[in-house]
Amino acid sequence: MNDVVKILPLGGQAEMGKNMYVININEKLFIIDAGFRFPESEKLGVDIIIPSFDYLKERKDQIAGIFITHGHDDTMAALPYLLEQITVKVYAPTLTADLIVEMIEQHNRLNRTRITADIVRVRRKSDIDVAGVHIKFFPVTHSIPGSIGIAFETSEGYIVHAGEFIIDFGAPSGFKTDIQTMMEIGSKGVLALLCESSYAQKPGYTSPKHKIKDKIDPIFEDATGRIIVASYAQNIFRTKEIIELTKRYNRKIVFYGRDKYDNTNSIVRMGNQLKKAVIEIPKENIAFKSQIGRPDIDDQLVVLLTGRPTRIYHDISDIIDGGDEMLKINEKDTFIVVSPVVPGTEKIATKAQNELYKTDAKIYIFKNKDLSSMHASIEDLKVMLQIFHPKYYIPIRGEYQHFIANAAVAKESGLPEENVIIMDNGEEITFKDGQLQHAREYYEIEDVMIDGIGVGDVGMKVIDDRIQLSNDGVVIIGMTINDKREIAANTDVQTRGFVYLKDSEHVVKGILKIAEDTMTENQTNRDVDVADIRQMIKDKAYKYIVKQTGKKPVILPIVIEI
Repeated sequence: MNDVVKILPLGGQAEMGKNMYVININEKLFIIDAGFRFPESEKLGVDIIIPSFDYLKERKDQIAGIFITHGHDDTMAALPYLLEQITVKVYAPTLTADLIVEMIEQHNRLNRTRITADIVRVRRKSDIDVAGVHIKFFPVTHSIPGSIGIAFETSEGYIVHAGEFIIDFGAPSGFKTDIQTMMEIGSKGVLALLCESSYAQKPGYTSPKHKIKDKIDPIFEDATGRIIVASYAQNIFRTKEIIELTKRYNRKIVFYGRDKYDNTNSIVRMGNQLKKAVIEIPKENIAFKSQIGRPDIDDQLVVLLTGRPTRIYHDISDIIDGGDEMLKINEKDTFIVVSPVVPGTEKIATKAQNELYKTDAKIYIFKNKDLSSMHASIEDLKVMLQIFHPKYYIPIRGEYQHFIANAAVAKESGLPEENVIIMDNGEEITFKDGQLQHAREYYEIEDVMIDGIGVGDVGMKVIDDRIQLSNDGVVIIGMTINDKREIAANTDVQTRGFVYLKDSEHVVKGILKIAEDTMTENQTNRDVDVADIRQMIKDKAYKYIVKQTGKKPVILPIVIEI
Protein backbone atom coordinates (compact mmCIF):
# COMPACT_ATOMS: atom_id res chain seq x y z
CA MET A 1 0.00 0.00 0.00
CA ASN A 2 1.44 3.38 -1.00
CA ASP A 3 2.13 5.97 1.69
CA VAL A 4 -0.17 8.96 2.01
CA VAL A 5 1.86 12.07 2.82
CA LYS A 6 0.58 15.43 4.04
CA ILE A 7 2.54 18.60 4.72
CA LEU A 8 1.23 21.37 6.99
CA PRO A 9 3.06 24.57 8.00
CA LEU A 10 2.08 25.84 11.46
CA GLY A 11 4.49 28.76 11.19
CA GLY A 12 7.25 30.18 9.02
CA GLN A 13 5.15 30.95 5.95
CA ALA A 14 4.88 34.62 4.89
CA GLU A 15 6.74 35.69 8.02
CA MET A 16 10.31 35.81 9.30
CA GLY A 17 10.68 33.25 12.06
CA LYS A 18 8.21 31.12 14.07
CA ASN A 19 9.19 28.12 11.95
CA MET A 20 7.21 24.90 12.45
CA TYR A 21 6.27 22.26 9.88
CA VAL A 22 4.35 19.02 10.21
CA ILE A 23 5.10 16.05 7.95
CA ASN A 24 2.19 13.59 8.15
CA ILE A 25 3.05 10.09 6.89
CA ASN A 26 0.12 7.67 7.14
CA GLU A 27 -1.32 9.76 10.01
CA LYS A 28 1.94 9.75 11.98
CA LEU A 29 3.02 13.34 12.64
CA PHE A 30 6.67 14.40 12.46
CA ILE A 31 7.18 17.98 13.67
CA ILE A 32 10.14 19.89 12.25
CA ASP A 33 11.28 22.84 14.40
CA ALA A 34 9.38 24.96 16.91
CA GLY A 35 10.58 28.56 16.81
CA PHE A 36 9.40 32.04 17.70
CA ARG A 37 9.51 35.36 15.94
CA PHE A 38 9.79 38.90 17.21
CA PRO A 39 6.62 41.03 17.24
CA GLU A 40 5.97 43.99 14.99
CA SER A 41 6.63 47.35 16.64
CA GLU A 42 2.90 48.06 17.02
CA LYS A 43 2.41 44.99 19.24
CA LEU A 44 3.32 46.92 22.37
CA GLY A 45 4.56 44.91 25.34
CA VAL A 46 4.64 41.60 23.47
CA ASP A 47 7.97 39.80 23.89
CA ILE A 48 7.72 37.03 21.31
CA ILE A 49 5.16 35.28 19.10
CA ILE A 50 4.95 31.49 18.89
CA PRO A 51 2.82 29.13 16.77
CA SER A 52 -0.57 27.95 17.94
CA PHE A 53 -0.37 24.35 19.12
CA ASP A 54 -4.11 23.61 18.99
CA TYR A 55 -3.78 21.37 15.93
CA LEU A 56 -1.08 19.31 17.67
CA LYS A 57 -2.88 19.09 21.02
CA GLU A 58 -5.93 17.64 19.28
CA ARG A 59 -3.71 14.97 17.66
CA LYS A 60 -1.07 14.41 20.34
CA ASP A 61 -1.46 10.61 20.15
CA GLN A 62 -0.38 10.75 16.49
CA ILE A 63 2.85 12.69 17.10
CA ALA A 64 5.92 10.54 16.47
CA GLY A 65 8.56 13.12 17.41
CA ILE A 66 9.89 16.66 17.18
CA PHE A 67 13.00 17.25 15.07
CA ILE A 68 15.10 20.39 15.58
CA THR A 69 17.37 21.34 12.67
CA HIS A 70 19.63 23.82 14.49
CA GLY A 71 20.02 25.91 17.63
CA HIS A 72 18.51 29.27 16.68
CA ASP A 73 15.55 30.93 18.40
CA ASP A 74 13.44 31.05 15.23
CA THR A 75 13.84 27.30 15.04
CA MET A 76 13.71 25.93 18.59
CA ALA A 77 12.77 28.62 21.16
CA ALA A 78 9.03 27.80 21.18
CA LEU A 79 9.86 24.21 22.15
CA PRO A 80 9.46 24.70 25.94
CA TYR A 81 5.94 26.08 25.42
CA LEU A 82 5.08 23.08 23.24
CA LEU A 83 6.50 20.61 25.78
CA GLU A 84 4.31 22.19 28.47
CA GLN A 85 1.35 20.81 26.55
CA ILE A 86 2.64 17.70 24.78
CA THR A 87 4.95 14.92 25.95
CA VAL A 88 6.99 13.62 23.03
CA LYS A 89 10.60 12.78 22.12
CA VAL A 90 12.81 15.52 20.73
CA TYR A 91 15.48 14.57 18.17
CA ALA A 92 18.46 16.90 17.71
CA PRO A 93 22.22 16.83 17.06
CA THR A 94 24.44 16.93 20.15
CA LEU A 95 25.24 20.64 20.31
CA THR A 96 21.63 21.62 19.56
CA ALA A 97 20.41 19.12 22.17
CA ASP A 98 22.69 20.68 24.81
CA LEU A 99 21.32 24.12 23.97
CA ILE A 100 17.78 22.76 24.29
CA VAL A 101 18.58 21.43 27.77
CA GLU A 102 19.89 24.85 28.85
CA MET A 103 16.89 26.59 27.27
CA ILE A 104 14.42 24.38 29.14
CA GLU A 105 16.27 24.88 32.44
CA GLN A 106 16.08 28.64 31.89
CA HIS A 107 12.37 28.41 30.97
CA ASN A 108 11.66 26.43 34.14
CA ARG A 109 13.45 29.02 36.29
CA LEU A 110 11.71 32.00 34.74
CA ASN A 111 8.24 30.51 34.41
CA ARG A 112 8.22 28.24 37.47
CA THR A 113 7.47 25.21 35.34
CA ARG A 114 8.81 21.66 35.58
CA ILE A 115 9.27 20.63 31.99
CA THR A 116 11.40 17.57 31.40
CA ALA A 117 12.45 16.87 27.83
CA ASP A 118 13.02 13.39 26.45
CA ILE A 119 15.87 14.30 24.09
CA VAL A 120 17.39 11.82 21.64
CA ARG A 121 20.83 12.96 20.47
CA VAL A 122 21.49 12.07 16.85
CA ARG A 123 24.63 12.31 14.77
CA ARG A 124 24.50 14.91 12.02
CA LYS A 125 25.11 12.16 9.47
CA SER A 126 22.99 9.22 10.58
CA ASP A 127 19.90 7.09 9.96
CA ILE A 128 17.17 6.25 12.45
CA ASP A 129 13.71 4.68 12.39
CA VAL A 130 10.84 6.44 14.14
CA ALA A 131 7.25 5.11 14.13
CA GLY A 132 8.07 2.84 11.20
CA VAL A 133 9.55 5.65 9.08
CA HIS A 134 13.20 5.65 8.01
CA ILE A 135 14.81 9.06 8.54
CA LYS A 136 18.17 10.34 7.29
CA PHE A 137 20.00 13.36 8.69
CA PHE A 138 22.58 15.25 6.66
CA PRO A 139 24.93 18.09 7.73
CA VAL A 140 24.47 21.56 6.23
CA THR A 141 26.44 24.79 6.50
CA HIS A 142 24.77 27.48 8.58
CA SER A 143 25.88 30.15 11.07
CA ILE A 144 25.67 27.79 14.03
CA PRO A 145 27.51 24.45 14.13
CA GLY A 146 25.55 21.22 14.18
CA SER A 147 22.95 22.31 11.61
CA ILE A 148 21.16 19.56 9.70
CA GLY A 149 18.69 18.79 6.98
CA ILE A 150 16.22 15.90 7.34
CA ALA A 151 14.89 13.36 4.83
CA PHE A 152 11.83 11.17 5.55
CA GLU A 153 11.63 8.04 3.43
CA THR A 154 8.25 7.13 1.92
CA SER A 155 7.14 4.62 -0.68
CA GLU A 156 6.91 7.49 -3.19
CA GLY A 157 10.32 9.05 -2.48
CA TYR A 158 11.89 11.15 0.24
CA ILE A 159 10.34 14.23 1.81
CA VAL A 160 13.37 16.48 2.35
CA HIS A 161 13.51 19.50 4.65
CA ALA A 162 16.81 21.19 3.77
CA GLY A 163 17.05 23.29 6.94
CA GLU A 164 18.85 26.63 6.66
CA PHE A 165 21.99 26.45 4.57
CA ILE A 166 24.55 27.88 2.18
CA ILE A 167 26.92 26.14 -0.20
CA ASP A 168 30.47 26.77 1.04
CA PHE A 169 32.97 24.10 0.15
CA GLY A 170 35.58 25.81 2.31
CA ALA A 171 33.48 25.76 5.49
CA PRO A 172 35.42 24.82 8.65
CA SER A 173 34.87 21.64 10.64
CA GLY A 174 31.50 21.60 12.38
CA PHE A 175 29.97 23.74 9.66
CA LYS A 176 30.58 21.55 6.59
CA THR A 177 27.81 20.35 4.26
CA ASP A 178 27.76 16.63 3.40
CA ILE A 179 27.15 16.72 -0.34
CA GLN A 180 27.74 12.97 -0.67
CA THR A 181 24.89 12.02 1.67
CA MET A 182 22.60 14.50 -0.05
CA MET A 183 23.44 12.99 -3.45
CA GLU A 184 22.66 9.51 -2.13
CA ILE A 185 19.23 10.72 -1.02
CA GLY A 186 18.69 12.43 -4.36
CA SER A 187 19.64 9.29 -6.31
CA LYS A 188 16.90 7.30 -4.56
CA GLY A 189 14.23 9.83 -5.50
CA VAL A 190 12.78 12.87 -3.76
CA LEU A 191 9.03 13.40 -3.81
CA ALA A 192 9.14 16.89 -2.28
CA LEU A 193 11.89 19.31 -1.27
CA LEU A 194 11.18 22.03 1.30
CA CYS A 195 13.73 24.83 0.86
CA GLU A 196 14.26 28.14 2.67
CA SER A 197 13.46 31.37 0.84
CA SER A 198 14.60 34.50 2.71
CA TYR A 199 17.57 35.13 0.36
CA ALA A 200 15.90 33.83 -2.82
CA GLN A 201 16.04 37.30 -4.39
CA LYS A 202 19.81 37.59 -3.99
CA PRO A 203 21.91 36.67 -7.05
CA GLY A 204 24.94 34.39 -6.97
CA TYR A 205 26.10 32.36 -3.97
CA THR A 206 25.92 33.68 -0.42
CA SER A 207 29.52 32.55 0.14
CA PRO A 208 31.88 34.34 0.59
CA LYS A 209 29.68 37.39 1.24
CA HIS A 210 28.74 35.94 4.64
CA LYS A 211 32.31 36.35 5.90
CA ILE A 212 33.33 39.47 7.80
CA LYS A 213 36.92 38.62 8.66
CA ASP A 214 38.43 40.38 5.66
CA LYS A 215 36.13 43.37 6.17
CA ILE A 216 37.14 44.01 9.76
CA ASP A 217 40.76 42.82 9.54
CA PRO A 218 42.01 46.34 8.60
CA ILE A 219 40.10 47.76 11.56
CA PHE A 220 41.84 45.32 13.91
CA GLU A 221 45.17 46.17 12.34
CA ASP A 222 44.71 49.94 12.83
CA ALA A 223 43.28 49.77 16.34
CA THR A 224 45.67 50.96 19.04
CA GLY A 225 43.30 50.62 21.99
CA ARG A 226 40.55 48.30 23.05
CA ILE A 227 38.23 46.81 20.42
CA ILE A 228 34.53 46.28 21.18
CA VAL A 229 32.55 44.12 18.74
CA ALA A 230 28.75 43.83 18.92
CA SER A 231 27.60 40.56 17.33
CA TYR A 232 24.59 38.32 17.83
CA ALA A 233 25.18 35.47 20.24
CA GLN A 234 23.80 32.76 17.98
CA ASN A 235 25.95 33.58 14.95
CA ILE A 236 28.78 31.30 15.97
CA PHE A 237 30.42 31.40 12.53
CA ARG A 238 30.90 35.15 13.06
CA THR A 239 32.16 34.57 16.60
CA LYS A 240 34.71 32.14 15.20
CA GLU A 241 35.95 34.78 12.74
CA ILE A 242 36.33 37.37 15.51
CA ILE A 243 38.28 34.88 17.62
CA GLU A 244 40.60 34.15 14.68
CA LEU A 245 41.37 37.86 14.34
CA THR A 246 41.92 38.09 18.08
CA LYS A 247 44.57 35.39 17.80
CA ARG A 248 46.11 36.93 14.68
CA TYR A 249 46.72 40.25 16.44
CA ASN A 250 47.81 38.69 19.74
CA ARG A 251 44.88 40.12 21.63
CA LYS A 252 42.71 38.63 24.36
CA ILE A 253 38.97 38.10 23.96
CA VAL A 254 36.38 38.79 26.65
CA PHE A 255 32.93 37.23 26.19
CA TYR A 256 30.69 40.02 27.41
CA GLY A 257 27.11 38.77 27.14
CA ARG A 258 25.15 41.19 29.34
CA ASP A 259 22.02 39.07 29.13
CA LYS A 260 22.09 36.68 32.09
CA TYR A 261 21.13 33.83 29.79
CA ASP A 262 23.32 34.75 26.81
CA ASN A 263 24.42 31.46 25.28
CA THR A 264 27.62 32.48 23.51
CA ASN A 265 29.75 31.07 26.30
CA SER A 266 27.51 28.00 26.42
CA ILE A 267 28.03 27.26 22.74
CA VAL A 268 31.79 27.72 22.97
CA ARG A 269 31.97 25.55 26.08
CA MET A 270 29.77 22.81 24.62
CA GLY A 271 31.64 22.96 21.33
CA ASN A 272 34.91 22.37 23.15
CA GLN A 273 33.47 19.23 24.75
CA LEU A 274 32.98 17.62 21.34
CA LYS A 275 35.60 15.28 19.89
CA LYS A 276 36.85 18.14 17.80
CA ALA A 277 36.28 21.64 19.17
CA VAL A 278 34.17 23.91 17.00
CA ILE A 279 36.08 26.96 18.24
CA GLU A 280 39.54 26.57 19.70
CA ILE A 281 40.74 29.44 21.91
CA PRO A 282 44.22 29.20 23.41
CA LYS A 283 44.32 30.16 27.09
CA GLU A 284 46.70 33.03 26.33
CA ASN A 285 43.97 34.60 24.14
CA ILE A 286 41.25 34.58 26.81
CA ALA A 287 40.56 37.37 29.30
CA PHE A 288 37.74 38.02 31.75
CA LYS A 289 35.26 40.79 32.54
CA SER A 290 37.15 41.64 35.72
CA GLN A 291 40.18 42.63 33.61
CA ILE A 292 38.31 45.29 31.63
CA GLY A 293 39.69 48.71 32.46
CA ARG A 294 42.99 47.49 33.88
CA PRO A 295 45.74 49.70 32.40
CA ASP A 296 48.16 46.78 31.95
CA ILE A 297 45.78 44.81 29.68
CA ASP A 298 42.88 47.01 28.55
CA ASP A 299 44.45 48.04 25.22
CA GLN A 300 44.93 44.37 24.27
CA LEU A 301 41.31 43.37 24.75
CA VAL A 302 38.65 42.43 22.23
CA VAL A 303 35.35 42.75 24.07
CA LEU A 304 32.76 40.62 22.29
CA LEU A 305 29.40 42.13 23.23
CA THR A 306 26.78 39.51 22.44
CA GLY A 307 23.07 39.00 22.93
CA ARG A 308 19.74 38.40 21.25
CA PRO A 309 18.62 40.71 18.42
CA THR A 310 16.03 42.32 20.72
CA ARG A 311 18.57 43.01 23.48
CA ILE A 312 21.90 43.86 21.94
CA TYR A 313 21.00 47.41 20.84
CA HIS A 314 19.40 48.08 24.23
CA ASP A 315 22.69 46.97 25.80
CA ILE A 316 24.68 49.29 23.52
CA SER A 317 22.45 52.23 24.51
CA ASP A 318 22.82 51.36 28.19
CA ILE A 319 26.61 51.25 27.89
CA ILE A 320 26.67 54.60 26.10
CA ASP A 321 24.44 56.13 28.82
CA GLY A 322 26.84 54.95 31.52
CA GLY A 323 24.51 52.29 32.86
CA ASP A 324 27.16 49.58 32.76
CA GLU A 325 29.51 49.50 35.74
CA MET A 326 32.30 47.60 34.00
CA LEU A 327 32.32 48.74 30.39
CA LYS A 328 32.72 52.47 29.70
CA ILE A 329 33.42 53.74 26.17
CA ASN A 330 36.47 55.98 25.85
CA GLU A 331 38.28 57.82 23.05
CA LYS A 332 40.84 55.04 22.56
CA ASP A 333 38.14 52.45 21.83
CA THR A 334 37.28 51.03 18.44
CA PHE A 335 33.61 49.99 18.36
CA ILE A 336 32.50 47.60 15.57
CA VAL A 337 28.83 46.69 15.05
CA VAL A 338 28.22 43.55 12.98
CA SER A 339 24.66 42.93 14.18
CA PRO A 340 22.16 43.28 11.32
CA VAL A 341 18.94 45.06 12.25
CA VAL A 342 16.08 42.54 12.43
CA PRO A 343 12.35 43.35 12.01
CA GLY A 344 10.92 44.83 15.19
CA THR A 345 14.22 46.33 16.39
CA GLU A 346 14.61 49.19 13.89
CA LYS A 347 13.77 51.96 16.35
CA ILE A 348 16.18 51.02 19.14
CA ALA A 349 18.88 50.09 16.61
CA THR A 350 18.73 53.53 14.97
CA LYS A 351 18.84 55.23 18.38
CA ALA A 352 21.84 53.16 19.52
CA GLN A 353 23.74 53.73 16.28
CA ASN A 354 23.18 57.49 16.42
CA GLU A 355 24.30 57.60 20.06
CA LEU A 356 27.45 55.66 19.21
CA TYR A 357 28.53 58.32 16.75
CA LYS A 358 28.27 60.92 19.53
CA THR A 359 30.99 59.16 21.52
CA ASP A 360 34.72 59.79 21.12
CA ALA A 361 35.43 56.21 20.02
CA LYS A 362 36.13 55.13 16.44
CA ILE A 363 32.85 53.74 15.17
CA TYR A 364 32.36 51.17 12.40
CA ILE A 365 28.76 50.13 11.80
CA PHE A 366 28.12 47.54 9.11
CA LYS A 367 24.67 47.91 7.54
CA ASN A 368 22.43 44.98 6.62
CA LYS A 369 23.53 45.15 2.97
CA ASP A 370 27.14 44.62 4.13
CA LEU A 371 26.28 41.63 6.34
CA SER A 372 24.99 38.60 4.49
CA SER A 373 23.45 36.07 6.84
CA MET A 374 24.09 32.43 6.09
CA HIS A 375 20.94 31.77 4.07
CA ALA A 376 20.63 30.34 0.57
CA SER A 377 20.93 32.77 -2.35
CA ILE A 378 19.84 31.91 -5.89
CA GLU A 379 22.85 29.77 -6.85
CA ASP A 380 22.75 27.94 -3.48
CA LEU A 381 19.14 27.02 -4.16
CA LYS A 382 20.01 25.83 -7.66
CA VAL A 383 22.69 23.50 -6.27
CA MET A 384 20.18 22.04 -3.82
CA LEU A 385 17.69 21.51 -6.65
CA GLN A 386 20.34 19.80 -8.78
CA ILE A 387 21.40 17.50 -5.96
CA PHE A 388 17.93 16.36 -4.92
CA HIS A 389 16.12 16.74 -8.26
CA PRO A 390 12.70 16.74 -6.53
CA LYS A 391 9.40 15.98 -8.18
CA TYR A 392 7.74 18.78 -6.16
CA TYR A 393 9.27 21.89 -4.64
CA ILE A 394 7.94 23.86 -1.66
CA PRO A 395 9.41 27.28 -0.74
CA ILE A 396 9.41 27.76 3.04
CA ARG A 397 10.75 30.19 5.67
CA GLY A 398 10.28 33.71 4.40
CA GLU A 399 7.91 36.42 3.29
CA TYR A 400 5.57 35.89 0.35
CA GLN A 401 7.79 37.88 -2.01
CA HIS A 402 10.62 35.47 -1.14
CA PHE A 403 8.40 32.50 -2.02
CA ILE A 404 7.70 33.96 -5.46
CA ALA A 405 11.44 34.46 -6.03
CA ASN A 406 12.22 30.93 -4.81
CA ALA A 407 9.52 29.50 -7.05
CA ALA A 408 11.09 31.34 -10.01
CA VAL A 409 14.45 29.67 -9.24
CA ALA A 410 12.79 26.25 -9.26
CA LYS A 411 11.03 26.92 -12.57
CA GLU A 412 14.27 28.18 -14.09
CA SER A 413 15.87 24.91 -12.96
CA GLY A 414 13.35 22.92 -14.96
CA LEU A 415 10.48 22.14 -12.60
CA PRO A 416 7.00 22.46 -14.11
CA GLU A 417 5.04 25.36 -12.68
CA GLU A 418 2.33 23.04 -11.35
CA ASN A 419 4.96 21.17 -9.31
CA VAL A 420 6.08 24.28 -7.41
CA ILE A 421 3.82 24.70 -4.37
CA ILE A 422 3.39 27.92 -2.42
CA MET A 423 1.66 27.44 0.93
CA ASP A 424 0.31 29.52 3.80
CA ASN A 425 0.32 28.68 7.48
CA GLY A 426 -2.55 26.31 8.19
CA GLU A 427 -2.76 25.08 4.60
CA GLU A 428 -2.30 21.31 4.24
CA ILE A 429 -1.39 19.57 0.99
CA THR A 430 -1.70 15.83 0.32
CA PHE A 431 0.28 13.41 -1.84
CA LYS A 432 -1.35 10.11 -2.88
CA ASP A 433 0.42 7.62 -5.12
CA GLY A 434 3.16 10.20 -5.53
CA GLN A 435 0.81 12.83 -6.93
CA LEU A 436 -0.25 16.15 -5.45
CA GLN A 437 -3.98 16.22 -4.78
CA HIS A 438 -5.91 19.29 -5.88
CA ALA A 439 -7.94 19.60 -2.69
CA ARG A 440 -6.28 21.34 0.26
CA GLU A 441 -7.31 21.32 3.90
CA TYR A 442 -7.31 24.61 5.82
CA TYR A 443 -6.85 24.96 9.56
CA GLU A 444 -7.28 28.17 11.54
CA ILE A 445 -3.80 29.06 12.77
CA GLU A 446 -3.47 32.09 15.02
CA ASP A 447 -0.38 33.72 16.46
CA VAL A 448 0.13 33.18 20.18
CA MET A 449 1.62 36.25 21.86
CA ILE A 450 3.91 35.88 24.87
CA ASP A 451 3.89 38.81 27.28
CA GLY A 452 6.22 38.15 30.22
CA ILE A 453 5.16 34.74 31.50
CA GLY A 454 1.65 35.06 30.06
CA VAL A 455 1.04 32.69 27.14
CA GLY A 456 -1.82 33.69 24.89
CA ASP A 457 -3.21 36.10 27.51
CA VAL A 458 -2.63 39.06 25.22
CA GLY A 459 -5.14 39.52 22.41
CA MET A 460 -5.60 42.28 19.89
CA LYS A 461 -7.98 44.10 22.27
CA VAL A 462 -5.15 44.38 24.80
CA ILE A 463 -2.76 45.54 22.08
CA ASP A 464 -5.30 48.12 20.89
CA ASP A 465 -5.63 49.41 24.47
CA ARG A 466 -1.86 49.73 24.75
CA ILE A 467 -1.68 51.66 21.50
CA GLN A 468 -4.50 53.88 22.72
CA LEU A 469 -2.67 54.45 26.00
CA SER A 470 0.55 55.34 24.22
CA ASN A 471 -1.23 57.77 21.90
CA ASP A 472 -3.83 59.49 24.09
CA GLY A 473 -3.25 58.41 27.68
CA VAL A 474 -5.76 57.34 30.31
CA VAL A 475 -8.61 58.94 32.25
CA ILE A 476 -9.54 57.36 35.59
CA ILE A 477 -12.89 58.29 37.13
CA GLY A 478 -13.28 57.39 40.83
CA MET A 479 -16.67 57.34 42.57
CA THR A 480 -17.83 56.15 45.99
CA ILE A 481 -21.49 55.23 46.58
CA ASN A 482 -23.48 53.78 49.48
CA ASP A 483 -26.03 50.96 49.38
CA LYS A 484 -28.69 53.46 48.18
CA ARG A 485 -26.42 54.45 45.29
CA GLU A 486 -26.00 57.89 46.74
CA ILE A 487 -22.64 59.53 46.05
CA ALA A 488 -20.87 59.27 49.40
CA ALA A 489 -17.62 61.16 48.66
CA ASN A 490 -16.21 63.62 46.18
CA THR A 491 -15.91 62.17 42.68
CA ASP A 492 -12.32 62.29 41.43
CA VAL A 493 -10.83 62.38 37.92
CA GLN A 494 -7.17 61.52 37.38
CA THR A 495 -5.42 61.59 34.00
CA ARG A 496 -2.05 60.44 32.71
CA GLY A 497 -0.73 61.28 29.26
CA PHE A 498 -4.06 62.89 28.29
CA VAL A 499 -4.10 66.71 28.35
CA TYR A 500 -2.46 69.46 30.38
CA LEU A 501 -5.08 69.86 33.10
CA LYS A 502 -4.41 73.55 33.82
CA ASP A 503 -5.60 74.37 30.33
CA SER A 504 -8.45 71.85 30.39
CA GLU A 505 -10.24 72.26 33.72
CA HIS A 506 -13.55 72.54 31.90
CA VAL A 507 -13.01 69.08 30.42
CA VAL A 508 -12.43 67.55 33.85
CA LYS A 509 -15.50 69.31 35.24
CA GLY A 510 -17.53 67.98 32.31
CA ILE A 511 -16.35 64.41 33.00
CA LEU A 512 -17.24 64.79 36.68
CA LYS A 513 -20.74 66.01 35.82
CA ILE A 514 -21.30 63.13 33.35
CA ALA A 515 -20.28 60.55 35.95
CA GLU A 516 -22.41 61.98 38.77
CA ASP A 517 -25.45 62.64 36.56
CA THR A 518 -25.33 59.09 35.17
CA MET A 519 -25.20 57.60 38.66
CA THR A 520 -28.05 59.83 39.89
CA GLU A 521 -30.23 58.98 36.87
CA ASN A 522 -29.92 55.27 37.66
CA GLN A 523 -30.07 55.56 41.46
CA THR A 524 -33.49 53.92 41.84
CA ASN A 525 -33.41 51.69 38.77
CA ARG A 526 -32.42 48.31 40.24
CA ASP A 527 -32.78 46.61 36.86
CA VAL A 528 -29.48 48.26 35.97
CA ASP A 529 -26.54 47.01 38.02
CA VAL A 530 -23.42 48.98 38.90
CA ALA A 531 -21.37 47.34 36.12
CA ASP A 532 -23.88 48.65 33.56
CA ILE A 533 -23.66 52.13 35.07
CA ARG A 534 -19.86 52.04 34.80
CA GLN A 535 -20.19 51.21 31.11
CA MET A 536 -22.67 54.09 30.63
CA ILE A 537 -20.25 56.51 32.29
CA LYS A 538 -17.43 55.23 30.09
CA ASP A 539 -19.44 55.59 26.85
CA LYS A 540 -20.76 59.08 27.66
CA ALA A 541 -17.37 60.35 28.88
CA TYR A 542 -15.67 58.97 25.78
CA LYS A 543 -18.03 60.81 23.40
CA TYR A 544 -17.65 64.01 25.41
CA ILE A 545 -13.81 63.83 25.47
CA VAL A 546 -13.58 63.14 21.75
CA LYS A 547 -15.87 66.08 21.01
CA GLN A 548 -14.00 68.45 23.35
CA THR A 549 -10.37 67.43 22.66
CA GLY A 550 -10.21 65.11 19.66
CA LYS A 551 -8.35 62.62 21.91
CA LYS A 552 -9.35 58.99 22.43
CA PRO A 553 -7.91 58.00 25.80
CA VAL A 554 -8.53 54.76 27.66
CA ILE A 555 -11.30 55.50 30.18
CA LEU A 556 -11.48 53.56 33.45
CA PRO A 557 -14.54 54.29 35.64
CA ILE A 558 -14.07 52.88 39.15
CA VAL A 559 -17.11 52.68 41.44
CA ILE A 560 -16.52 51.71 45.08
CA GLU A 561 -19.59 50.54 47.00
CA ILE A 562 -19.61 51.03 50.79
